[in-house]
Amino acid sequence: MNTTLMEELLNEDESSTLDFKRDHYPFEKATDEQKSELLKDILAFANAWRRTDAYILIGVEDVKGGRGKVIGVTAHFDDASIQQFVNSKTNRPVTFSYEVFPFETIQVGIFHLPLQDRPIYLKKDFGKLKQREIYIRRSSSTDTADPDEIAKMGTLKIREVLGELPSQLKLNPVVESLSRDLEEQNVVLAEVVRHTFDKWRMQCKVAEVNELYTVFQSVGPEGPVSGAIGQITVSYEPMMKMKMYTIAPVA
Repeated sequence: MNTTLMEELLNEDESSTLDFKRDHYPFEKATDEQKSELLKDILAFANAWRRTDAYILIGVEDVKGGRGKVIGVTAHFDDASIQQFVNSKTNRPVTFSYEVFPFETIQVGIFHLPLQDRPIYLKKDFGKLKQREIYIRRSSSTDTADPDEIAKMGTLKIREVLGELPSQLKLNPVVESLSRDLEEQNVVLAEVVRHTFDKWRMQCKVAEVNELYTVFQSVGPEGPVSGAIGQITVSYEPMMKMKMYTIAPVA
């Protein structure tokens, strides 16, 4: 996000690519019903019929026929936590990001959703949302897709909409390797590095992966670990004769 794009969005009306939220979504210590409000909006924008990226601006009040009023918010999401929350529930990874953007001396929360393949739906009921229900953004409201729309979503892939896969969705080598190990259910090593003298390894399988993060599930007594794709490198451990993914601290 940059100031020019932010100003352009503030002067647009709510649509299938833009939503203003005056208040922060309930999340920390919220009920499943309350959390489902955010989940529904993300699914609806991901499934929307659009040719450009979509944005949800938190801390901005909608002004009909005028520029959105920037109010700001003080509470924010942790991107890794919200990624895991959403993508642990959907049939395929949802590509999105969350950032805190300083604007007019205050902070605005921004969800950014690029174009992606659809349909995306929940694998099981959550809160007020139903399993396999296809939520979709229509103009400034959220609806459910009809059977004809769903059928078109399954055949009209993003490559056909744009002619090529946009750069933000092109898999990097780490994601390709993780996706292959997920599909084949290979046992690999996950090495977590806190600092030079604090690191540990475990044998695991890839449990979840998308362009932004991955989750490893231990095949032993340890619990799951996750990491942002930008922090992960892949190599080969000759002593163990296994592929190894190293999760390093953010520089």
